[in-house]
Amino acid sequence: MENMIEFERCSGRLTNDLPGWIRGSILTRNKLVIGAIGLTAAMSMLVVAIAFPREILASNGNPRSIIVDVALGFPYYQNNVKPNADPSAFFPGDTFIQDGNVYAGGTIPVGKTQFDPKTPGIGKYRSRGTFTTDLDNFIRASKHENADHDLAFATEMFTLYADNSMLMTDGTWPNAYRSTTRVVLGGTGLYKNVVGEAYIENIGENKEGFCNFRVTFKLRQVD
Repeated sequence: MENMIEFERCSGRLTNDLPGWIRGSILTRNKLVIGAIGLTAAMSMLVVAIAFPREILASNGNPRSIIVDVALGFPYYQNNVKPNADPSAFFPGDTFIQDGNVYAGGTIPVGKTQFDPKTPGIGKYRSRGTFTTDLDNFIRASKHENADHDLAFATEMFTLYADNSMLMTDGTWPNAYRSTTRVVLGGTGLYKNVVGEAYIENIGENKEGFCNFRVTFKLRQVD
């Protein structure tokens, strides 16, 4: 499709002045490096992943709260409703697909960071959605100014490496530094009988300029 944009190939057209997850192609000028997450940390995250799915199975009927972090990264694809508009912008109705990695809750610092979204995590993240606002609203939100609360309507998949089980959520996606509650639709594997809510906080940006999220799942099992 002509209008499909593969942002890995057009990063040179974007500027460093557009922060946030949609500006995934920004070439950051700041080369500061935060403390590296090495093999030991990666292994400890894997241990968390092994415990994570089985913890909810022990539920006595009350919702379980489980927290994970998400760093959005490449690949990112966007299909524009205005093919002649600036390809680095977006408008209501534009659709997208985005990948990312899942980490144990509290792994990613809050705010603008040099966290690398390629850092190995405990699972894989993937979303598909449709923008409900435009780039101008996103820029205002990233500057903590008055802006639309919601950025998009999206479906999310959280797949954990330990057993390849998946949780799926749906609902509105918060604008920069906003938060919202989404529906947990269910899942696969160990999560096939799970429902609940997911509270998602947009906590900042990572090394690639994409957003980082903190997600608190409140899950319960159904018969």
